[in-house]
Amino acid sequence: MKPDIKINKIGDAEIEIVGELNSEDFATFRAKAIKNLGENAQIDGFRKGHIPEKVLVEKVGEEKILLEMGEIAIGQIYPDILSDHKIDAIGRPEVSITKLAKDNPLGFKIKTATMPKITLADYKTIAKEVNSEKAEEIKITDQEISDVLENLRKQRATNSHAEHEHKEGEKCDHEPSPAGELPELNDDFAKALGQFQTLDELKAKVQENLDLEKKYRAKEKKRLKIVDEINKKSEMIIPKILVEAEKDKMMAEMEGQIGQMGLNFDDYLNHLKKTRDELMTGWDKDAKYRVEVSLILNEIARTEQIGAPEEELEREVDYLKKQYPTVDERRLKSYAGNLIINEKVFEFLESL
Repeated sequence: MKPDIKINKIGDAEIEIVGELNSEDFATFRAKAIKNLGENAQIDGFRKGHIPEKVLVEKVGEEKILLEMGEIAIGQIYPDILSDHKIDAIGRPEVSITKLAKDNPLGFKIKTATMPKITLADYKTIAKEVNSEKAEEIKITDQEISDVLENLRKQRATNSHAEHEHKEGEKCDHEPSPAGELPELNDDFAKALGQFQTLDELKAKVQENLDLEKKYRAKEKKRLKIVDEINKKSEMIIPKILVEAEKDKMMAEMEGQIGQMGLNFDDYLNHLKKTRDELMTGWDKDAKYRVEVSLILNEIARTEQIGAPEEELEREVDYLKKQYPTVDERRLKSYAGNLIINEKVFEFLESL
């Protein structure tokens, strides 16, 4: 199954693949499209996955089936096009369907970035210089411990106040302690948290956590400095499509963070009185930097032959499946592989 294609260079490290898949080959994806749509459609009198094609067409429409066929077809032939024409594509491609009709060829355009030429700085020397710098001494002050304990007291008071309210939101006859009244900081308080027997145990754990947090931040600071110095002294041309894709990724990350706070993202945008596009205005510099770092880590991994061990990859994919059950496994595997490889590249640079 080989479509007729033409490859056009449209910019620095960007190409456009214009192609057409003949009607006979395109038609072979109909059964898969019917199956996919049937598994999610809800039609009275039929079980999911057991809906006759005629009924499904009447319900969802021929156009939706053809679009599903087109997505499946392009998803299958795109990797083959890259392999056959030795295209070193990176990032997610921009796909558009240009011709779509029953019993007709499938026309499409795919715009993608290709691996740009990268002239890496002497990353080994840079890493050695940064690693040799005197590390900042990590200290945990009594005030920092006191601040954490104070926050725990406030949280405990808030939780206790909430426990005095009925599930329906009606208050009890007796009022809970005033909001400003905090529980006494003693062994009983530590025991109430369910993990400690004494206040000293709680304080020791707080100190341990603060120490770990500061060490993690120091480690990330050093990693950032290494890669920042490499980036300053390296040369590469960044395709615009990669910057735009990174901005989309940044938007998705922000939307996820807002969702974790229990807020609706559209309500958040309305509060700011901005659209998604307006919010992304000014993100180009940060997005470009993120792309540059990603390409640098990728190039170091290629040069040093650093990969993702299969066992680690499987474990990470299994974990991600539980977190994101609806995401395609191939995307999860690609994401997991990048995470593992990037971590190993940083470990390599830290070891120099």
